[in-house]
Amino acid sequence: MALSDQKILDYIAAHPGARREEIRRHAVPNASNPTVWRVLRRLVEENKLGVSGRGRATGYRLVGADEVRAHLAKPYNRRRPTSYSKDFIDRYVPDRTFYLSTAERERLRIAGTPNSPHLPAGTYARRILERLLVDLSWASSRMEGNTYSILETERLIRLGEEASGKDRKDAVMILNHKEAIQYVVDNLDAITISRPDLTNIHALLANGLLVDSAMAGRLRRMPVGITHSNYRPLDDQFEIEEEFTVLVGKAAAITDPFEQSFFMLVHIPYLQAFVDINKRTSRIASNIPLLKNDLAPMSFLTMDDVDYIDGLIGIYELNNVALLRDAYIDAYLASAENYRILRAEIDTPDKAVLIYREFVREAVRRCVLERKGFDPDLVMVLATAAEIPAEDREHVVRYVGNEIHGLHEGNAIRYRLGVADLERTKRP
Repeated sequence: MALSDQKILDYIAAHPGARREEIRRHAVPNASNPTVWRVLRRLVEENKLGVSGRGRATGYRLVGADEVRAHLAKPYNRRRPTSYSKDFIDRYVPDRTFYLSTAERERLRIAGTPNSPHLPAGTYARRILERLLVDLSWASSRMEGNTYSILETERLIRLGEEASGKDRKDAVMILNHKEAIQYVVDNLDAITISRPDLTNIHALLANGLLVDSAMAGRLRRMPVGITHSNYRPLDDQFEIEEEFTVLVGKAAAITDPFEQSFFMLVHIPYLQAFVDINKRTSRIASNIPLLKNDLAPMSFLTMDDVDYIDGLIGIYELNNVALLRDAYIDAYLASAENYRILRAEIDTPDKAVLIYREFVREAVRRCVLERKGFDPDLVMVLATAAEIPAEDREHVVRYVGNEIHGLHEGNAIRYRLGVADLERTKRP
């Protein structure tokens, strides 16, 4: 961005509706009128500025993410109070209105499409489920202030081990995510964007975390507030019911999986359909269209938490999706790359992983616990006793050695080993 561009944008951020001569005189006094006009016209074409009025009365204001950032630069108690706008969702027409541009949707589709698209729908989700349970449970919980590390999350999900010194609610939150994600993947063929499925997801995520347990999976019947925002959601339960019906109907009618995914990230929190746990519900629900279309999931691992929250406040107070959209695109591209690498590994799994999975696990454990390192003779004896065919034994022995060589505290859990078990282990 040219220096003059930034000066102009900064001035307009502080003076919404400023006219061309005011901008030239105060922001770039050394620039000519034609130069300022060309810059302003380009910034409008780039969707960085919006205009109002005509001729000499034309005023300029920020649009897109810059508008949100400028708005949030003011303390929330100095920002104009806003309330739920029915027009925000009413003016959205599925497959005619798009929050994501054609180019953005195509970029996401290319990034998220697996290298082997001929597999039956849902195959990808089931193959990466073990990784997704940990990644998405940890990332989504972290965005709610959960203090578990990703390694502690992995131990909790796979072994049921709670981390010491942590609030028990943190463990419940993570396990609830696991249940909700498992529900989506296990029912992928039948699940839809529907009221029953969205309320089921909320019920699973809310289990044991609401003051009134009866509100799990049930639409809100009381007023709620939004922290650090002057936005006030609907407080009439009949209007909430009506708007939720509109939300579900429009979401279900969207055919592009990325647009559908992002729509739910926007509108479930905006409506605040549930008494709590709306954002978590939207994050899990946003993965339904991706997984049903055999696309890489959105793990939220690399989502910028500040941009995510600021993006939501931009939606609450301005009905501006731009900052959240940018955060979504950046996070999805990173997530898709992570799962592309995982997919490549899973698409051509070693025979030892598929057929001799339990044998490999037990052989690695015995070598580490009994021999403090790789013992090929022991593994060969075990392979013979397990009646592994002679033509496969040497390969399986080498595979066990490679697994022991690659052990570290982050993956030892696969073999039910702890950090202490690895301390004196010699690698081959």
